[in-house]
Amino acid sequence: AGGRDWAQAHAADRMSRAIGQLAVAVPDPEAAGGLLALAEFVTRRTY
Repeated sequence: AGGRDWAQAHAADRMSRAIGQLAVAVPDPEAAGGLLALAEFVTRRTY
């Protein structure tokens, strides 16, 4: 019980850290857009 909640919280934490690192590596948000979209796709389920 609670596994999905834990996984979602863990994914959100990792996503937040990844966005910070990506902002340092790729300062242009438009250039990073595809990577962010892919990361959102694999970390957030809609079903």
